[in-house]
Amino acid sequence: MLDSSGLHICFDPAGREIEILDVTPVGKDKYRIEETPIFNPSVTMGDIIRVKEELGIYYYQETVQKSHFKRYAWLLSKEAVDSTAISAFKQRITENDGKCEQIFGGLLVIHSGYVNINEV
Repeated sequence: MLDSSGLHICFDPAGREIEILDVTPVGKDKYRIEETPIFNPSVTMGDIIRVKEELGIYYYQETVQKSHFKRYAWLLSKEAVDSTAISAFKQRITENDGKCEQIFGGLLVIHSGYVNINEV
């Protein structure tokens, strides 16, 4: 299995928005995204993208393959994020081969292979 690493990726052709994302190389100029990008809502965890490198910045060219995951996101209060119910929910997601992310503290993002999140 290839190791993931942080890559400076720009989704804006003008180069105004660059974010460091964990990715795994899967081929020449192709990477699997290992976390949710902030600056491009159409790209998500598990997608394989093609990039073009210029001066250490990797410019997004296209999505080669979409992830099998379905993405769900909720903005939660600190109390909800820290609750035992959310902790148990995240554990069930992980146990069922899904992935969980918490962005900026209160944005909970779930990536699940299930069509209906209630199946988990």
